[in-house]
Amino acid sequence: MKPFLTAALVLAASPTLAEDWTMPWQEDASFAAYSTTAESVTGDLSISGSETEKVLTTADGTEIGLSFVEDRSSGWNLNDNEVWPGGVFAIDEDPGALVNGNTLCGAEAATYLVFTPLDDTLLQMAVFSGEAPENIESPGLCGTYNYSIE
Repeated sequence: MKPFLTAALVLAASPTLAEDWTMPWQEDASFAAYSTTAESVTGDLSISGSETEKVLTTADGTEIGLSFVEDRSSGWNLNDNEVWPGGVFAIDEDPGALVNGNTLCGAEAATYLVFTPLDDTLLQMAVFSGEAPENIESPGLCGTYNYSIE
């Protein structure tokens, strides 16, 4: 059993294999609000568009333009200091009030989103104001939202 486990770990860590993976935000997809924050601010989401330009649509129909910045593996998970893959996107324009009159960043203008798959079933969206984030502890973190990967 140990040789099989070792082979599986080597393959999982292989950069070639990782390049073949499709991250949830790379294709048109819908995500059900999972956390209380997601339910009260965005509701369910859908993502559509090209590799470099995406449209994030919230439950109330608000369309948020996103421009791809980079894929960056870093410490994106609030609950884990390990390195996680993340898709960094600049927000074209802060959308203002969304579901229930709530905003992505409170009184601040949302400027960046980072999508991180927490496992096969959950997608985290971290929202930042200000400059492009390096990790979840970067200045300007406004909130994290969790969605079910459908």
